[in-house]
Amino acid sequence: MTGFKRFVCITALLIGAARATAQDDTSAAVLQLKDYCKRNVPTGYSPRLGILTLTPKGNMHYLFPLYHGLKDEEKFRKIYSDKGFFDEMSQYFAFAGDYRTALQYLVRSYDSIDDATRKKIYRTAANLPDIEHADARKYIRLAARNRKVVMINESFSKPLHRAFTYSLLEDFYRMGYHYLAMEMLENFANRRLSSVGMHSGYYVCEPVAGELMRKAIEIGYTLVPYEDTAAAVHTANQRDSVQAAHLYDVLRQDSTAKILVHASYAHISKKQQPDGYIPMALAFWRLSGIEPLTIDQTDMTEESNFGYGRVIYQAYTTKFKITQPSIALLNNSPVNVTDKDLYDLTVIHPPTQWLDGRPTWLSLGGTRQPTYVKSPSGSVFMVQAYYQQEIDNNNNTPWQLVPADQTYTPGGRDGMGRIRYLLYLRKGKYKIFFRDINYHILSTLAIEVS
Repeated sequence: MTGFKRFVCITALLIGAARATAQDDTSAAVLQLKDYCKRNVPTGYSPRLGILTLTPKGNMHYLFPLYHGLKDEEKFRKIYSDKGFFDEMSQYFAFAGDYRTALQYLVRSYDSIDDATRKKIYRTAANLPDIEHADARKYIRLAARNRKVVMINESFSKPLHRAFTYSLLEDFYRMGYHYLAMEMLENFANRRLSSVGMHSGYYVCEPVAGELMRKAIEIGYTLVPYEDTAAAVHTANQRDSVQAAHLYDVLRQDSTAKILVHASYAHISKKQQPDGYIPMALAFWRLSGIEPLTIDQTDMTEESNFGYGRVIYQAYTTKFKITQPSIALLNNSPVNVTDKDLYDLTVIHPPTQWLDGRPTWLSLGGTRQPTYVKSPSGSVFMVQAYYQQEIDNNNNTPWQLVPADQTYTPGGRDGMGRIRYLLYLRKGKYKIFFRDINYHILSTLAIEVS
């Protein structure tokens, strides 16, 4: 038995049962927000609210769900369950541009691994031989050449996954993939697909998702919304079957079509589950007779998608110094180190590198550059950059628009001692909005990134 197979066997057998105890590494900005919510009544706060939402009263408000989750944590943990609450809050921190806190909250939704199991996984990983690593983007491009449908997934809390799909868009378009189907796209009658905004889709409101959609439109993709509009009342099987049928409609209408599908989690699995659940990818394969190439990103990203995968990822990246998105190869064949057989390929993302509190992968492969914005006053809590043209086209208001980037994490001070914030922006004109902790607009600033 090879070292890799021993690693797979051991990790498949060792499952911990204790609850996760995440290290408290809360940022100063989140502590400030939490303290403010406990001591005050934020503007728009409602003690009767029974669901966390980003769009109160029909407009975007990126701090609104954080106000309620931080002020009424006990209430919402009862509503969502502990696991559901921390997962939900993780997503809203990601929406706000706070990736570090998003990861911390995500981990709090996991079961943990006991120390003995953790050490055994690390020892086994340390002795792994035989594995090589290929550049994920190049490997995927080769694997996709002769396919009609490629499906790649994401975790809602990890904009990194959207950033990687963003990096594939131009290559795939050149290979003839002119349809981009995204689960996140709104599929009701009021949908907005020609430009990016609140009605483009709920998850499109996350800034990297907005950039993914903008880039696809610029390249020339036909955007395909395929979500089940009755998902709220359908079973999981019904929902995935409807999704599959919507995707198949594209091929029935255009027999030459090649489709890149961006979905969430195990919807792209091609394996029926023991409980009878048939994932969207499998339902599509059975319906169309076309086997999709499926690519997972959720298992082997830092903090993974479940507690056990988190330890495997940590042990694996301790052994192998992954510096770029990679595919693990054993005897020239791709392997999934978490021993899942749900997907064709698994992308191993490197640990995040940080610059002044922000992930450097926000550069989106170098298409955006780090841009520092100075705070005009001590009352500023959040800084948002909107495309000037989108603001102009929206009656000079940002309320239903998606920022190019945003943050409330200070990026140090300039030479005069003024607080600055780091944003990642493409070349172009922007309108910067400075907001206080109540989300009130304090001032704006027009800038141009050259």
